[in-house]
Amino acid sequence: MTSTLSRPAATTPEPDDDGGVGAVVRSAVGAARRAGSFTASGVADALEAPLRALSRKAVAGALAQPQPVSNTTRLAEALGERPKSPLLGGATATALATKVARRFGPLRFLAKRTPMWILAAAVPALTASIARGRNELELVASHLVHRSRAAGIEPDPERVRRATVQLVSAGTVDPGVDARHAPLAVAWVQRGLRSTLPFAAGVSTRNPEGLAAAASAVPVAHLAAG
Repeated sequence: MTSTLSRPAATTPEPDDDGGVGAVVRSAVGAARRAGSFTASGVADALEAPLRALSRKAVAGALAQPQPVSNTTRLAEALGERPKSPLLGGATATALATKVARRFGPLRFLAKRTPMWILAAAVPALTASIARGRNELELVASHLVHRSRAAGIEPDPERVRRATVQLVSAGTVDPGVDARHAPLAVAWVQRGLRSTLPFAAGVSTRNPEGLAAAASAVPVAHLAAG
């Protein structure tokens, strides 16, 4: 059992230029290994710090070189594009997905406790989900940056980060209030695990049109410094 649980750490991505994705995945797998299982509250506690760092990097990238998503339509299209990220494949994916579906059902991940072996086996899918989440953050932040600068406002990085996390989390948007990363943590881990199920939609953004519309409705005056 010990050797089986020690393998994920060796296969977890280690690049320094991944925008913080690897740190989030390592934190998730490391916390699950220590606890022997993973829960929704465990996800939130373990991933708050690395997700905060990831969101800051995503917003910094958007401020330095925003993606070409200045209008609502282009943002929705970019969010709706299918990411080209590697997931589990072949017999391993089939065996894992079948066993998970039989034992837990497609909608019960993290409802109570998710065994460590499920999270460990799904590291590639989890990595794809976190990477997709980072891309969502940078796209939404880029849209806010474009809108702000078009209005003659240089946006405050922290206010953009807060609004971006709140938008992607489908929460109330108030750039003056710090953003909670727990909803992102749970949603992204669930998405990664569910993508291993038979007939799953894979790692994709939920309701890209709705997210784009919400981002377009944020008053850019609220993003200004001070």
